[in-house]
Amino acid sequence: MSTQAEETDALGMFYRMSAERLRTRCLWAGLALVASVLIPYEMVGNTGLFVWSVIGELDTAAKIAALSPAVAGVLFMLLSLRTQTRGGLLIERPTSRAVAVLSLFLGVNGAQWIGTQSSAWGLLPLPDSLTTRPAPFLATLTLTAAGAVLRFHARARKAGSVLLLASLGAATIFYAWPSRGEVPIQTIARSVIVVATLGDARFQIGYGLVLLLALAPLLISLSGLVYIRSVPKREQPGVSIAAVWGVPALLLLFVYRAFLAGGAGMGALTVAFFAVLLIAAVSVLAAAIEVLALGVVTPEGEVPWPGIKPVYAGAVAAFVLAAFLGASWVLGRPLPKGAEFVLGAPSTEGDKLFGELLPSWENARLSRDAHARSEGGTGATAQVAAKARGREMLSFARGLPQSEELSSALSTLTAEVDDLELSGRAFSRLVGNVNSALQRRQMPYYLDPSVSIRVGESGTERIFYMTPYRVKEVHPYRVGRDKFATLLVEPMTGGARVHLGFSRDSDPFALVLTSEIERYAKRMGAPNASCFSGELEGDRKDLIAVCDTALESLRKRLGDTFTTAVQLSTERHELQHQIDGPHLPLSGAVTELLAGFQEEAQDRANRELSAYLAEMTTPNVPPHLTLVHLYPFGVLSRGGAEHRVAVLLMESISGKKLRAGARAVDAPTYAATFSEVWNLSDDALRNAAQKAYKSHFGSDLPNPIRE
Repeated sequence: MSTQAEETDALGMFYRMSAERLRTRCLWAGLALVASVLIPYEMVGNTGLFVWSVIGELDTAAKIAALSPAVAGVLFMLLSLRTQTRGGLLIERPTSRAVAVLSLFLGVNGAQWIGTQSSAWGLLPLPDSLTTRPAPFLATLTLTAAGAVLRFHARARKAGSVLLLASLGAATIFYAWPSRGEVPIQTIARSVIVVATLGDARFQIGYGLVLLLALAPLLISLSGLVYIRSVPKREQPGVSIAAVWGVPALLLLFVYRAFLAGGAGMGALTVAFFAVLLIAAVSVLAAAIEVLALGVVTPEGEVPWPGIKPVYAGAVAAFVLAAFLGASWVLGRPLPKGAEFVLGAPSTEGDKLFGELLPSWENARLSRDAHARSEGGTGATAQVAAKARGREMLSFARGLPQSEELSSALSTLTAEVDDLELSGRAFSRLVGNVNSALQRRQMPYYLDPSVSIRVGESGTERIFYMTPYRVKEVHPYRVGRDKFATLLVEPMTGGARVHLGFSRDSDPFALVLTSEIERYAKRMGAPNASCFSGELEGDRKDLIAVCDTALESLRKRLGDTFTTAVQLSTERHELQHQIDGPHLPLSGAVTELLAGFQEEAQDRANRELSAYLAEMTTPNVPPHLTLVHLYPFGVLSRGGAEHRVAVLLMESISGKKLRAGARAVDAPTYAATFSEVWNLSDDALRNAAQKAYKSHFGSDLPNPIRE
């Protein structure tokens, strides 16, 4: 037998082995993906919420994202099946099966990305279990595993080399692509220094293992480069095995350590299952790439196989994938903004329902909730009181004229909110139904659903509550073709609020609290008022005196219009939050200032920076009002979103650096810069704010038009 014939026979044998390996791994990967529904969709404290308990409350795109792994798992299992007469129940040709496998993974990743973008507009976004970026990570391990195997085959060695180099490219993207203001490799380098300086060897070993886990994909990718110019001695070299099993083994090591330490819980079990899922995903993807590469380099006549050719399978897969992702994108678009309802006049009955009866039931419900959450508590007595308050509220609501829809929505709210619920997505829907009924009845009331996260006796708790407001005015706005709105409201439950206004991405409008604006304006507009209401001594008192002098001049300038100016600037501030939405580009200055901080802290500062810059451009309001408001945060605070915004805004307007280091603010320099900026005219400050906005966010500041 000639060398060519032997090579052909060997290649055909290995091709069939790879095809069988792909079919088998499709089965195991399918089982793992279907079982992924057993991974908690979300963790609230130590309690896991599973997808079947929240699926009904998700928007369409989020539902697709949550169910896509399990659906893909079913399709993987179908791809693994065969009959006595067919090499595959759905697809016979191995290369076409490989195309289907790769397309399914692309579809799952695309659906989860779309679901993440869509759910950001909701009260609660998708959890971390679905929003991490797995593509570069999986690509690094998969390409290394497949590339090392292909280097064993003479005809596929060039393809193997390409894959090994591509794995290094994927690793570069994974480690070098900036994430939330910092290149990940910088974070790792800083952690290496921290580990090296730890005094206890036990801590060094523990944190060293964490670093090893973080660096594992890069180390595996670099190990694969040894085969760029050499040939493995066996078809499944050690590098391929490490690419499939290395990272999961490290994860299972941490799970084992948690069991030994007695800390094994739902979190540890989730990590263990994720390790199994990672093995299944990398192994089936690597097998698919191997089969596809071997099928390309093997002539059709040497290894005949029935079924659809890969070029046609690829075309069909591309069409189906595009249609699926396109439909997900359309279904995931957020609801339009703006308020279309017409306000009627407030009534004595409405004030009693939403100012007395509903808050009474709400307080009783929260009391019942607190009793039930407490250790050993059942909340039975409080439950009776809550039900009595609910019946009283519903009885009164049913007595109102034309109240069928409203009383029905309130009845559903009181009935379904009775169970202690952890997700909270249903709560927003139930309150939204009441608000919809109020809008159709043209009743000037609004219920604001809120979530409070706290650490209680049983761990992290989410407390869901609502605040009733009386709507005084509705102000529609337009930015281009997009509609927006603000509601001027006053709370019906009394007591001071923290904010002058607020905006949620899940709501079609922003709220401006007139009662808080009046309280703020009364304090700031009073004779001899100070920018800071607390007690100060020494240098801090001198720093605030600079702002007090400026406030006095502003007070004289505005006179009786001080309250109106505060209201207009607050409205512009909250309106900007509605315009920005959850996907506002992250400012480079924010990423530099808050590198390494949690995403929530970065996003909060970023969005407030945008809103305060927009606030400075409010027509007929001196931009100096914003400078006075932010001044105490700039010179007295040492953290928080307002402090960071005060510093970044003043640096942007003045063009000066106010920080002594990366974050520490030089307060005297801030005060001196404030005095210089204060002397600028209104137009000069507005122009500076517009330029600063474009510098931070890469586009012109929107100009909303009141309709």
